[in-house]
Amino acid sequence: MGFGTMNKCVLTWNDPNAVVWPDNEWIELITPKGEDSGNWTTFFNPTEYKGIPILVGFVGGKIARDMESQSDEEVLDDVMTNLKAMFPSITSPDRHVITRWGKEENVLGTYSYKAVGRDYSADRMQLKKAVNNVWFAGEATSSWYGTTVGAWLSGEEAAVGMLQALWMSYSYLDIFWSLWRK
Repeated sequence: MGFGTMNKCVLTWNDPNAVVWPDNEWIELITPKGEDSGNWTTFFNPTEYKGIPILVGFVGGKIARDMESQSDEEVLDDVMTNLKAMFPSITSPDRHVITRWGKEENVLGTYSYKAVGRDYSADRMQLKKAVNNVWFAGEATSSWYGTTVGAWLSGEEAAVGMLQALWMSYSYLDIFWSLWRK
């Protein structure tokens, strides 16, 4: 299995009149093939759901890893350059948040994927094996790899495994009395 990185740049505006983009959920910029092709070209528009103007830009793979060495100002400049190419009258956001998941010491990336030459199912089964009293969950341990759904379902599966282990380690009467006393 492989492990990749995706980063986001979340932009918010305080003024409801700042919206100069269409109310589409997803906005894509098609760029000529070149050095900057694919840099900050996909945007999610949750404005309708959040009640304030918001755009979320995405980058993945090598571009996401490379952008992590940029300053916030450099990233914001790259994002705004592409947004201005689509919407020339867009103003600078009032607030921005930029992720750098590849630099988070306890995470180091964001998603798993099927890698060429690897048996994803075998990798997944190995990753989700409980070790003593420690259970593992996350999208990489699920058949729904690379998704929040996979993370959620694997968490439920791990919880069931923990409950079963607890159930097997106590008699039915011990469990009943421990719950009854609360």
